Amino acid sequence: CRFVFRVPRDHDGKGIVCPSCRRMLKIPAPGDNPPSLLAPSKSTVSEPQNETTPAGKSQKRRRKKSGGSTGHSWEQQAISSVSRRGEQKRMRLMLIAGGLLFSGILWGVIFLTKGGNAPVVAIKPADRPLPVVKDSGLTGAALEKEAESLARRFLEATSVEELLRLVRNPEVAETRMRRFYPEGKIAAQGLSQFNFGEGMFSQGGVHSFQVVTGDQVAKALAFVGTPQGLKIDWDSWVGWSEIPWPDFLAAKPAASHVFRVLLAPVDYYNFEFSDDAKWQCYRLESHDREHAVYGYVEKDSPLDLELRPNSGDAATPLMLALKFPPNAASHGQVLIDRLVTIGWVEEGDTP
Repeated sequence: CRFVFRVPRDHDGKGIVCPSCRRMLKIPAPGDNPPSLLAPSKSTVSEPQNETTPAGKSQKRRRKKSGGSTGHSWEQQAISSVSRRGEQKRMRLMLIAGGLLFSGILWGVIFLTKGGNAPVVAIKPADRPLPVVKDSGLTGAALEKEAESLARRFLEATSVEELLRLVRNPEVAETRMRRFYPEGKIAAQGLSQFNFGEGMFSQGGVHSFQVVTGDQVAKALAFVGTPQGLKIDWDSWVGWSEIPWPDFLAAKPAASHVFRVLLAPVDYYNFEFSDDAKWQCYRLESHDREHAVYGYVEKDSPLDLELRPNSGDAATPLMLALKFPPNAASHGQVLIDRLVTIGWVEEGDTP
């Protein structure tokens, strides 16, 4: 016991009871060797937690707690509370900053992909060779100037007669235009931007420019060199097919028809095409992306090897002949009969 007290003068010398621990203390007599009054210094090495205490006594040790200690003193509670409040404040600031950043990115994407109410759909030209046609003889700035003038007149035309003066092979295109525009009238789209984004893509006598119409739709417009000069490929612009998609899907014809599609490999095997060891499946989207079917070809056949898109391509523009199998069970699964051409500009003088 470390309780300090004075021995009363009238003490009888036999002993005294300590007021703190209630023990009987002996008063040293002459010749006794009492222990030191200073406690030995404590070791800096921490004592094991399973150290036992003397029987019948509960010994409490006050130790300095580390930063990760779960102490219960009011000082530590106050510090923990302040720390939690700080972390909550930082978290709120991070959430606000993240929300502002996301909003900015979203606004930027909308601004770039929407010039109005209509979505912008940019079409990347195929990496594979385009059909070889007559070279226009124009290059660089002269080619761009001629193409922009032609594009403006094309997009501002209001009748089939005006279009026929601007497109390749008008004698063939006229029959298709009369079917596409039954009344012979056209709602002019207008030209807002010419040759934006990735710019011009040329190969042989085919030149593709990105344009934005007056109603803020972005598309690729193809120009072809002809003996009469530079002309526009109307068929690829409108995504012409031999039969309208709704009619093809409803009738399920066993005879093949040519379509302009976007092709990408997928895994879907069902009904007549449930054997994935025999068939290779492709997703085929229409030119305007309003219709889609699953197209099948025998796996590893010459046609399959021709169809496989370049590595990394999300979708490849192709012209394919499609047909339904006999007694088709599904209106969304077709046979790929043949590859007409790579890209949407048909090879040769006749589109």
